[in-house]
Amino acid sequence: MNFATHVDTAARNAPRAPAVGDEHESVTFEQLARRSDRIGDALARRGVKVDDHVALSMPNSVAFVCTYLGVLKRGAVAVPLNRRFTDEQTEYVLTDSDTTAVVTDARHDIPAPGDGETYRYAELLDAGTSSYKAVPRRTEQLAELLYTSGTTGAPKGVYHTHGNLDANAHGYIRCNRWSRDDIALTVCQCFHVTGLNITTTPFLALEAENRLLAEWDVDAALASLERHEVTYTFLIPTMIVELLDHESIGEYDLTSLQTVGVGGSPMPEKRIDEVEATLGCTLVEGYGMTETTPLATMNRPDDAGRKAGSVGRPVADAVAVRIEDVRTREPVDRGERGELLWRGDTVTPRYNRNQLTENAFVERDGRRWLRSGDVGWRDEEGFVYVVDRLEDMFTTGCGDVYPHEIEGVIYELDPVQEVAIVDSTDDVRGTTVTSVVKCRDDDAVSAAEIRRVCERHLESHEVPDKVLFVDVLPRTATGKLDRRALRNEFG
Repeated sequence: MNFATHVDTAARNAPRAPAVGDEHESVTFEQLARRSDRIGDALARRGVKVDDHVALSMPNSVAFVCTYLGVLKRGAVAVPLNRRFTDEQTEYVLTDSDTTAVVTDARHDIPAPGDGETYRYAELLDAGTSSYKAVPRRTEQLAELLYTSGTTGAPKGVYHTHGNLDANAHGYIRCNRWSRDDIALTVCQCFHVTGLNITTTPFLALEAENRLLAEWDVDAALASLERHEVTYTFLIPTMIVELLDHESIGEYDLTSLQTVGVGGSPMPEKRIDEVEATLGCTLVEGYGMTETTPLATMNRPDDAGRKAGSVGRPVADAVAVRIEDVRTREPVDRGERGELLWRGDTVTPRYNRNQLTENAFVERDGRRWLRSGDVGWRDEEGFVYVVDRLEDMFTTGCGDVYPHEIEGVIYELDPVQEVAIVDSTDDVRGTTVTSVVKCRDDDAVSAAEIRRVCERHLESHEVPDKVLFVDVLPRTATGKLDRRALRNEFG
């Protein structure tokens, strides 16, 4: 099955129903189907072959969705480009992905590598015909190649198959209990798995409306939630913090909003009740990676299906989890910490480079598992709790330190808007704990208060040796805290 044909089904079932919209235009499912046919036809006429890699350089927009579907209908592999990458990073991705064509809506063209061609969206739309028929694809054939943010090294290319996309989309639909009456707002960028595969592709399979913001902006997001009577949106924790602290949030009518999904990094548990009280909706945490398309675990919207602080249960009809000791590689008991390993229908078959694949996948009891690099544990009811990234964990002279656990304690202090824990080096004591804190504009907290609350709730080796205050914390291209930059500056 070619995942892009979901839009053709929607066009038959509800041709005049709104499909996708941005700040400039909105199209129905019939219009979206026909435009994507024209893109697929134009690419074929210009020599793009089945299985060729086609890069997309455009913001969240109707144009992006039309092009993405057109590439898939051609039987090619879509490669969304991170528009926040430097020229050097973009050149690396284009070369590393073996891209043969680039589609852009920008005034300045991005040159395709080698003998490849660069096309503009409007030109392709004019050149193609709407009679084009999608190239049949099997579930195991490749549909897209997404790149990680590259904050811990060169960006990694992760393949998703048509089957990955279908399992991911229907898994989100079932877990969230969405219907065709739901309306999504996509604020995360579609060059990333959160923007593309938590709302955009699932809502195409759902045959429901999706609105897209070109860039994250608090006022624009609030205005869109109100204007389009949005029922669901997905945010990363830093976006939620900005929403909660926005001085005009009370001026918007958000009564249509039923659920907010959150993920990408751990959500401070203290703020969950605040989110639900302020936005008047249910906050649902989940967990996933680019490598899981990203569906892996989810809390469910009903009270019995969620636990504060947990990322939910594994989505059983999509994935299975194994939690193993990071040293012995033996499975751990419920309640014990270990690295999360995944297998299942949403798990990528491979990276685009063999060495990456060999390093990430392991065999356990005759089964192939993906190592996540995340440390977590599972309670007796099957709820999963993510402690931290293995790469963010560090060891002092007295024991292991998991930054997220310390950050959760510091978030108990109301003046703290954001906090990050990094390891520092002391010539005398070796590795020490540094807390980097951003306070709310109209409030403050002292270093002594931060240490006192940590002393009450943490082991002595986890209490920050140094507390630094900043006006802004660095971000990655996807809006997460940039721990690599923090270590470079304060470590």
